[in-house]
Amino acid sequence: MKKSVKVLILLFLLAGIMFFGKRFIDTDYFKVQEVLVEGQSNLLKQDIVAQLEQMKGKNIVYLNTSEIENRIKTDIRVKKVSVKKLFPSKIRVLLEEREPYVYVKKGDETLLADKDLNIYGDILEEPAKNIPIIDYTNDESLKEMKTILSKIQNKDFYAMISEIRQSEKNYEILLTNNVRILTDTLVTEKKYDDAYKLYERIKKERPVISMDLRFIDIVVK
Repeated sequence: MKKSVKVLILLFLLAGIMFFGKRFIDTDYFKVQEVLVEGQSNLLKQDIVAQLEQMKGKNIVYLNTSEIENRIKTDIRVKKVSVKKLFPSKIRVLLEEREPYVYVKKGDETLLADKDLNIYGDILEEPAKNIPIIDYTNDESLKEMKTILSKIQNKDFYAMISEIRQSEKNYEILLTNNVRILTDTLVTEKKYDDAYKLYERIKKERPVISMDLRFIDIVVK
């Protein structure tokens, strides 16, 4: 009998703790008062803050951070996002934005794209940068240019590129000094690196007009 009374008392105590704990959690103390957004782009931060303004006044305990992250990820400018609760009343959003690696031109439009050629904004949304222009005609050519760009890992060579464009059935890399480099999707990362080294050596001896990387040997004119 005594054991049953003890169990009953413990149950009442547990129920009381849960009841008053729930009432405490539901007080204004746990309502979101501030949303902190951290990232590089002021425009993106402003847009995210405006989007999450509706969270203010909601109970932080019941907010689903995964749902908030998924909502923010619908913005194509966002590469990664992390949402954390800062108890009792703040939400912190850590943004990793896509960074402009090339300009993508299609018709009259010039757009921003990251290293994987994910198009995410207009050229006017970022300060002007000294990066290559990708000039494509359709989705297939953009896909092939992505393959080409992924193999140009030599940073010095990349810095020399002014434009990558389609030239008849092949592709052409135009350097900032107007040297033309003919290429295709089969050219390897090593061959781009070798071409850069060969160009640096030959240009000391004579002018270089063009290089063709599509064959076993690099053809220099």
